[in-house]
Amino acid sequence: MKNSALILFVLALSLFLFPETVTAQKLTVEELIIRHLDSIGTREKRDAVKNRFAMGTSRFESKLPSRTTNGKAILVSEANNLFFVASFNSQEYPFEKIGFFANKASLPFVTAGARSPLGAFIADHNRILSDGLFAGSVSTNWSLLNPQIKADRFKMGGTKKVNGCKAFALDYFPGGSSPDFTIKLFFDAENFRHLRTEYRRTVPAKDATFGTLGEQTGVKIELTEDFGDFKKADDLTLPYSYKLHYMTDSNSGVFEYNWGFTISEYLYNQTLEEGFFSFDEK
Repeated sequence: MKNSALILFVLALSLFLFPETVTAQKLTVEELIIRHLDSIGTREKRDAVKNRFAMGTSRFESKLPSRTTNGKAILVSEANNLFFVASFNSQEYPFEKIGFFANKASLPFVTAGARSPLGAFIADHNRILSDGLFAGSVSTNWSLLNPQIKADRFKMGGTKKVNGCKAFALDYFPGGSSPDFTIKLFFDAENFRHLRTEYRRTVPAKDATFGTLGEQTGVKIELTEDFGDFKKADDLTLPYSYKLHYMTDSNSGVFEYNWGFTISEYLYNQTLEEGFFSFDEK
């Protein structure tokens, strides 16, 4: 076999044996986004949804102190509005409220003068809300549904195993963000469903000042959103499982918190009263 023929044979064999690898090398950001949106539903069906209700149950777990509480949750999204409330059967942590109303974040205190770790993290990085990242495709505010989000904010980031599935990674670069804060989105390599978003923040170590004990170590903060149990909700395929994991790692120790939301029902295009998107008493 001549060299040129041998090269063609090897190339054809590699295409047959390793189709995903070749696809991963050639896949562009624009193509990945298009395939992801098509995994939700046709453009016509996506555009027909003006607002969306996601309703179900909530669960909160912490290790230090060790506790588990349950309740109910609802997420309502429309245009530039997002209304998320989860209840927990706990005096210390009775609820979580996360809102984005008319281009402004709303993160009420859960107790007098204090937010939860989740609320505090989002308050410090509110581009998670303004850029439509929070809650992924559960919400109609999902960043990739927004035609104004430019593809040049993304960069292909290789592949990674996510919950046992091969996934394409997208690095996301919000304008004005710190290099110490990174965002990665992961999409199933077979069906292009959005599986996970990872937010990572590193607070650099600082030299100790007079009267302190040595050098202060840096702090690593991680928030991960996981999406699963994808099913048809009328004409759209959406996640029915939504989980968040928050962790801080510093010289004070490792603290971890988990939130789980099981969605029982989606509703579309509901009639909303004026002023619905607010945490004021209704």
